[in-house]
Amino acid sequence: MTAEPTHPERALRVVLLCDDEPFEIPPAVERIIRALPGWAFTVVSLPGHASFKETKVNLRRYLGLYGPFGFAVRAFQMLALKATARLGLPAGRPHSLRQAASRSGAGFASLDRINSPAGRAFLENLAPDVIVSIACPQILRRKVLAIPRICALNLHSALLPDNRGMLPTFWSLAADPPRAGVTLHLMTPELDGGEILLQREIPVSREEVSLHDLIHQAKRKGADLVVEGLRIVAEGGFRTLPNPPDSGSRNGFPTRRDVIAFRRKGGRIW
Repeated sequence: MTAEPTHPERALRVVLLCDDEPFEIPPAVERIIRALPGWAFTVVSLPGHASFKETKVNLRRYLGLYGPFGFAVRAFQMLALKATARLGLPAGRPHSLRQAASRSGAGFASLDRINSPAGRAFLENLAPDVIVSIACPQILRRKVLAIPRICALNLHSALLPDNRGMLPTFWSLAADPPRAGVTLHLMTPELDGGEILLQREIPVSREEVSLHDLIHQAKRKGADLVVEGLRIVAEGGFRTLPNPPDSGSRNGFPTRRDVIAFRRKGGRIW
């Protein structure tokens, strides 16, 4: 696929749609915005994996991932970081999307449902050139995908078409052999569908890299991939690679049984 040219080196209006977790996404967002000074960014927080609005779902998922003790430790870390961000305490990196936006001079909004009439109206009012999903917890529908002037992009923490779906870093590390990376692709209404703009592999081994290590690497490398991709889009005439919907693999959030099998292979969560 080849897109129509835009104006070379033109600063774009970009909306970042993100999960509201306090660990890796806020510093990734800050990294992206600071790398493109003069661009108009708006950060939109949506309730996801660290949201109190999804308590039952998150409790079930993360108890299975961490076990009772690990879950308690991670929950304490999450609450501590959220409190740090809310109170504006000194920190080397941001721990909320609001804090990341404030530190980097971007706009900020918190929405419940991006596909709702109110969510679409908010985006239309911003008139974005590009929408970028970074762990966005909601699948964007056609009416939302049609809003940006140029395109909508998604950052996926795996090498598509393999490992579509939730927590792809886990499945990348659980594979035999492990194969990890990040993909920036055009968005369609299908989960992790759309042609590929950029990909980068992350060398990994289960003996040396834990799931948390890989998540950190993927978000950092992914942030740089978004910057590179946005610059390519701004220059215009970009080309993409196929991402056939019937190829690769698709996974849900790992169950406790999946985690046990992962540990038997020598995998580590922490």
